[in-house]
Amino acid sequence: MHRWFALLLVVLLLAGCSARGEGPEQPGAPPGEVRVGYMPNLTHAQAVLGVAGGTFARYIGAEVRPRLFTSGSAALQALFAGEVDLLYVGPAPAVSGYLRSDGAALRVIAGAASGGSLFVLRPEVDRHDLRGLRLATPGIGNSQDVALRHLLAQEGWRTRERGGDVTLSPMAPAEILTLFERGELDGAWVAEPWGSRLILEAGGVLAIDERDLWPEGRVPTTLLAVRPDFLSRHPETVRRFLEAHVAITREIQADPEGSRARVQEALAELQGRPLNDEVIASAWARIDFTIDPMADAVAELADRAFAAGLLGARRPDLASLYDLTLLQEVAP
Repeated sequence: MHRWFALLLVVLLLAGCSARGEGPEQPGAPPGEVRVGYMPNLTHAQAVLGVAGGTFARYIGAEVRPRLFTSGSAALQALFAGEVDLLYVGPAPAVSGYLRSDGAALRVIAGAASGGSLFVLRPEVDRHDLRGLRLATPGIGNSQDVALRHLLAQEGWRTRERGGDVTLSPMAPAEILTLFERGELDGAWVAEPWGSRLILEAGGVLAIDERDLWPEGRVPTTLLAVRPDFLSRHPETVRRFLEAHVAITREIQADPEGSRARVQEALAELQGRPLNDEVIASAWARIDFTIDPMADAVAELADRAFAAGLLGARRPDLASLYDLTLLQEVAP
């Protein structure tokens, strides 16, 4: 008797939740909305175009709610909190998030961009003498931060927290630009279009195009990741999103100038001001858009982050970082 009463109570509670729209989602059922995280950067162009042009929403048949970030670290926190479902993110934050969560936080399902990562210095700075400089990156442990720390280590420089005399600070790209213009920063390693803005708007000098440091100039800059639980509950939605991502990437490859103009317009809306044509042209030319996840290069970057003390005490094991099953089906 008690057993039947308990069963009836459960059924009534579930019915009540369903009536209020609060019931548990059924596996495979399409979600009411899909939350997509990205940065208003050129290196996240597929996300910028997919949201602004409505491509993502058309492909997946659901509302797309964008979530903008200024750093990979902030994006990771939102991912950990379950506030985004799919995320365009740099390889270093992707690796960090995967390791910190023991693989539970994310899976990389495609690549998005290669290149578009620059080290810019004030013109009076000697590129080979970084002693006492004030440098910045968009966030501790993000891809540009790993690149700069690796460079410093290679050349024998140490940051202040490691007993050296190079000041390395994390800050939002807009703040980097402002402080650089004021002469309060000597240099920064940033993603495009911020690198070109530092050069063309603030008088900076290109010290390193990161492509020059990698074989064949292929350096992973942006990956597409998904929360594993979202993937398991909504595989068809993720498949359709991937189809949109591939279609946008191929459109950029086929029509780079037209795509650049559309990204420029969308970024002007997001940032509240248009970027001039010279900045966009300079930045766009340094980026290659791709669906290739560049696993070997990501593994190398993870080793560099580990050597810089950014990934804990254990050498990174990325065995389950990728789930490329859907990508291979969508774009064999």
